[in-house]
This record gives sequence, structure tokens and C-alpha cells, in this order.
Amino acid sequence: MTSINLLSLLPLLPLLALVSATPASWPIVHRDPAAPPLNYLGKRQATNGTATPLSFESVGDTGVSAQMVFLGNNKKIYVLDKTENNPIEITGKYGTHPAWATEYDIETNEYRTMDVFSNTFCAGGGVLGNGTWVVFGGNQPVTTGGVASTDAAAYSDTDGGTAIRMLNPCTDESCEYIQGETSYLTTDANTGGWLQMTGRRWYPMVEALPDGSLIIIGGDKNGGYVNTEAQDNPTYEFFPPRDDDPVDLQFLADTLPINLYALTWLMPSGKLFMQANRKTILYDYDTKETTDLPDMPYAARVYPASAATAMLPLIPDNDYAATLLFCGGSNPPQWGNDGTAGYNVTAIAADNTCVRITPEGSAKYEDDDYMLEGRSMGQFVILPDSTFWMGNGVAMGTAGYGDDGYSVGQSYGQAPLYIPAIYNASAPAGTRWNRTGLSASDNERMYHSVAILLPDGSIFIAGSNPNKDFTSTQWRSRTDSERWYPWYYNEKRPEYDGMPDALSYGGASFNLTMVGTDEAAAKNTKVVVIRGGFNTHAIGFGQRYLQLNSTYEVDMNTGNTTLIVSQMPGTNGPNLFQPGPAMFFVVVNGVPSQGEFVMIGNGKLGTQPTATNDPLPAATLIEKPVETTADTTGAATQGASAGSSSSASQVAIIALGSTVIAALASIAVFL
Repeated sequence: MTSINLLSLLPLLPLLALVSATPASWPIVHRDPAAPPLNYLGKRQATNGTATPLSFESVGDTGVSAQMVFLGNNKKIYVLDKTENNPIEITGKYGTHPAWATEYDIETNEYRTMDVFSNTFCAGGGVLGNGTWVVFGGNQPVTTGGVASTDAAAYSDTDGGTAIRMLNPCTDESCEYIQGETSYLTTDANTGGWLQMTGRRWYPMVEALPDGSLIIIGGDKNGGYVNTEAQDNPTYEFFPPRDDDPVDLQFLADTLPINLYALTWLMPSGKLFMQANRKTILYDYDTKETTDLPDMPYAARVYPASAATAMLPLIPDNDYAATLLFCGGSNPPQWGNDGTAGYNVTAIAADNTCVRITPEGSAKYEDDDYMLEGRSMGQFVILPDSTFWMGNGVAMGTAGYGDDGYSVGQSYGQAPLYIPAIYNASAPAGTRWNRTGLSASDNERMYHSVAILLPDGSIFIAGSNPNKDFTSTQWRSRTDSERWYPWYYNEKRPEYDGMPDALSYGGASFNLTMVGTDEAAAKNTKVVVIRGGFNTHAIGFGQRYLQLNSTYEVDMNTGNTTLIVSQMPGTNGPNLFQPGPAMFFVVVNGVPSQGEFVMIGNGKLGTQPTATNDPLPAATLIEKPVETTADTTGAATQGASAGSSSSASQVAIIALGSTVIAALASIAVFL
């Protein structure tokens, strides 16, 4: 096994230490794959400014156009943009220039400017096992109009190609990005100092590993529509660095020209699933062995085709098998080059197919339900009730932009889709997509848009900027933000006591106490952890949902329900859900509690301690005591009496079989 380079880690040590009622029956929507796309220009009805379930609400301004976001804690979202002429300024290390980063307050909907001085254009990012967020790469310095620069020029931005930036999120507005020294010259070999990658990476993929470190995959040297052999960086490296960084990866050379943001997920075995162009592999980064899987059918899903992609919820009922979902994308006749699409790509309709694969199961792509329309740059956000929100994107063209004049503005994507849809993975085939009751946004969310889950279970949406520089012309650079409210938003939320500060991989279970003795509700209660990840380009880097194993005790005497909850899965748990911060939800009849942040693992980098999960007791109902009395004839009768101390307790033990549990788990809002 490759070891971490301890010498390269030493400078990092001080920093790494920081660290509406439920719809009972929804109509089935059938979609003819030959039918034309729907709702290109649908507009929502005006709202009164309150939280209206299944609709959008404009809430604030992010200050800069939100090309990248991550949720740092239960109060703050961190927003990053590329270097451009944003309307707000900051005075920092390199003087006064437009701001390209902000901290956005979820409660006040106000922002604080932050100084990021290297160009973060199309960077990648992720969170370490100790809670520190890291942003990798970007593009060369630019000046007005996105033109490459070799000096301070108009914006005083430095080279982002090899740059690494770190942030320990805060709630008191005291935190700032930790950044290495960089240069205006991309040829300068000494840029970055100790916060420097081994080579330039524009559009790198980032995935967390079971020891809490990160792997940074691929990218190219400078900007363009797609990659080329001359621009390609067909390697990967680690953070913290390892001795043999960088490592060649043939898969990245084989998938030119569309291998940017190569779609990557850590699998239960510890191997990496990787998909780019039409090629799919499993890769063992320890042994450097590649296993070929079937090619991606129907369309390209990776950038700039930009399908919506996500891992389905990891649940106990199927032993936490990892299944990946791909919806939409594009199948154009050509891919152009690193300068331009080379033809009118805006005339190509986006794909409307969905496929799923269980790489360490059947290991083959299987058809899923067609989407309600074709969509490129659609975004999946996993909700606490285990359904997927799909929003943003366009019906024609792909990601990217240029001055070709193919259509309106510079955007290579056109016909924005204003209305979202809901996908339910556990619904029967043919009924998984639904938008009954959903309304559309007033705002297009095209290239460089984002969407991410918030602790209250709503979705934060921002961005849209398919332009070389900030502009108010169509399609404009957007700094406004909005929220989308799920069906459960106004429902009474579950409340509980007993959440631990951290979850271990295996070991003793823990108890959550809830007031109330509804056994039917207890049967339909689940405890889940969700990591929203680093969000950019319609990808949630690291987005995962895992349901903890649990059972219950309903006590009619105390009026309480106790949930007995397993820790994270032991043994291969760090492969299923990597260490680091996540949100913790208790979900009752599909309605989630307020999400609370919890640390997964021991909060440190390195091999995580694992243990066998303690077995859970059977589900239990403790009934009220039964009182025995005598009637006037002297015959004994029985009646319930909560106040009798002489009566015997009757205890009913209910053991739920796996079939019943599976049936309960399949109950969802959108049937």
C-alpha cells in the first residue's frame, strides 16, 4: 500500500488539527421517450413570500456568481466563483479587486466577502476526515473578458492551476482561506509553496478515501471546451501528498476528449468506480489494477454532456450495496476541441435516458425510467426522505460557452428548464419520476449553477453564468439565490434527545428518545446521515446518503419511544461513508427532523478504527398494565389501569422480518 509522505505532511499538521400534508397518492406520470421535451419555459405562480411546499422562493444574494458551493456547518454556505468582474470588491493581499468568494449566512441571507486570490475557475474540492475543506486547481490568471494574463492586469488574480486552498468553516465570521503563494506566470515552477499540486489541474475530480484523505484525479492544463492530448494531465495524486505522486492513469488518456471531472465514487470494496466519455472501470489505487466494466449506453454523461449523477441511498435492506444513477447528458455528433465546440451544439437536444449500475453487484448498466424531458446540467440533490430532487439545466446543447454566435448569448446550452422533478428510486419501474404539484422557478439556472441540501431539508439554489466575464446581457451572470421547499417543509418536525457528537464505525448502539407512543410511526422511522459534498457543474462531489440500522421500543407507560440505533457500519464502513462531517436526520413518516452536524469517524486523518456492530434488540411494544377487578357476582374481570401498581405488565415483542422492513422502507412520498 502506498504510504502518506510524512515529510510533506508536516507543514499541514497545525492546520489539519482545526478542524403541507403528506401526499397519500400521487398520480403516475408516464413519459413517451419519443415525445418532445416539456416545460422549456414554464413559469411558477407568484407566492406571498412564505415557504410554500413544492415551490421556489427568492431569498438573497450571494455577492458573487455561485460556480461552486459547500455547506460548512449549520449556518454558513461557502461560495466560490471564477475570476471575473463581480459587482462587489475586496481588499486583500494583492490589493483591491473584484471578490470571487463569499460566506453566505443561511439565516440572514447575507454574505461576507472572502479573499481568494488565485483563479478558482472550474476547480474541484472535498472535505477531509477532520472537517477541513480543500479546493484544488483552477485556471491561469485572466484579465477583462476572460483573456489570459501574465501580470496583475485588471483583476490581480494569480495562477490557480496548481493551487490548493484550505478552509476550516466557522460560524463567527472569523475564518479565511489558507492559501499558498502563487504567481502570475504559469511557467513559474515555484508557485504554491507547500500548498501546491504536482501539476496543473483544471476540472479535476476529487473523491474522499477511507482514511479521510483525498484523491485528485485528472484535469487539463488550461481552459477550453474539451480536453486534448496536448492539454491532458492523465494522472492522479493525493492530499495530503504521498511518496509516489503523481501516478499515471491510462483510463484518463483513453477517454479523451471528454475526461474532465471524470465521475468517481469510492465503492464498498475500497476500489474506485470511474466513468468518462463512454468508458467505465473499477480502479484499485493501492495495486494500480484496472477492471473494465461495460461502456456507458445512449449518451455521454460526463462534462460537458453533464448528466445528473448520484449514488442511490445506502440502506441496510440490501446490505448497503452501492448503485449509481445517471440521467440525461448529451449524444452530439462530435466534441470539437479545446477552443470551441466547432459546430452549432445548441441545436442538439439533451438526452432523456436514465441508467443505473451496481458496480460490485451485477456490474452492468440497466435501463431506468425515462426523464420527463431531456436535460443537460441537471442536478440531483438527495432529500432526507430518500427521494431525489432534480433541477437546473437546459433542454438543448451542453455545458460551456464561446463567441461562436450559435444562439442567444455565449452559452452552449439553451432552452433553460425552469421546473424540477422528483425521482423515487424505490418506486416501481415506470413510476419513479413525478412533478405533480411542483411549480417552476422564475430564474434560469444554466451553466455554472449549483444546488445543495440545507439543514432544514430545503434546497439552496444559486448561480448561472455561461459567460467569459460578468455580464447583465442574456444569459446574464446571476448572483441571486433561492430556496426550494419539499412537501414536508411545513409539517411538524420530529424531535429527539440523545444524538451523539460523533458516529464510530461499528461498536455499541445508542438510544434516541422521542416523546410519543405511536407504534405505526415508530415502524416508519429511520435515522440517516447525509453529506452534501462540494457542488459544482451539476456534480455533488462526495454527496452520499446512508441509513443507519435501527429498531425501537414503544413504552405506553412513559409515553416515550426509544430508537435503538446502530453506529455506522463496521468493517468496511469507511468505504461506504468516508470519515468527516455530515448531517444527521431522524425521519418519521417521511418528515425529517432539523439536520444536525455530526462527525463520522474519529475526526482525524488515518486508518479509522472499526468494530463489529452490536446486535440490535427486536422491536418492542410495552403496553399499559392490566388491572384485575371483581364484579357484583364475584366473577373476576380485567380492565386497563395505568395507575395500578399491583397489576402485571404485558409485554408484546414484535420482531420485524426483513421482508416487512423492506416494504416499509419502500414507502415514500411520491408513489
